[in-house]
Amino acid sequence: MTETLQRQVLYTHRYHLTAAQCNAQCELAPAQLVQQIIEVATEHADALGVGFERLQHDGNLWVLSRIAIEVHRYPRLLEDYSLTTWIEGYNRHFSARNFELRGHHGEVLGYARTIWVAINMHTRRPADLSGISYIADTVTDYRCPMSVQGKIRPADPPQIVHEYRFRVSDIDFNRHVNSARYVELILNQLDLSAFDECCLSRFEIEYKHEAHFDDMVEVCSAYVGEALVTAITKGDTVICVSRTILTPRKKAQD
Repeated sequence: MTETLQRQVLYTHRYHLTAAQCNAQCELAPAQLVQQIIEVATEHADALGVGFERLQHDGNLWVLSRIAIEVHRYPRLLEDYSLTTWIEGYNRHFSARNFELRGHHGEVLGYARTIWVAINMHTRRPADLSGISYIADTVTDYRCPMSVQGKIRPADPPQIVHEYRFRVSDIDFNRHVNSARYVELILNQLDLSAFDECCLSRFEIEYKHEAHFDDMVEVCSAYVGEALVTAITKGDTVICVSRTILTPRKKAQD
């Protein structure tokens, strides 16, 4: 491993939580956390020379395939906090990247696990990552104690169903729906009081298909045990599936 790569195995971005980034509970909104996870992953990939510009050279793009977060406390209004990321695994088809969320005193608030795949910009089919095989030199066994993402099956029949049509503000630079927007739609299945009383302690989402401007989708949810299982569908096509677990606030922060 080169000295430059060795210095970049762990990459940290520091934040200060402003009022504009807070939810109704004066905390970092979960969808905002997902957006920052994507942001930090992008910064680290750029620093390693395997970011957008490098993949674009081969006609490819990084796409977030799965994400799971496990948090016992979210950063609060005006709090300084940090996200640290590292690569846990890599092969020619995908990269596994983890994250550690720390508060203003350096205490660990939670973790995240993500899976990233590359797709061809033109065919939208999976791409071969052999051309950036040197990314394997940055793989580390830095500890991420949360469990890996599990298989999620859509609940049938759903108990809560909402329709939504994607508009301009939902679309990112890849011209498909932004990953964090799905998180917002899923959490909007719940009442505000649910988040007043509980902390979103674990959230998993698996992205299966792209959605685009003017697509009409259904957001379909049902409780399976303690988890709210949600599928966003367009006709017979499942766009993404998720599992949401809320924990009473006192229990989550003990």
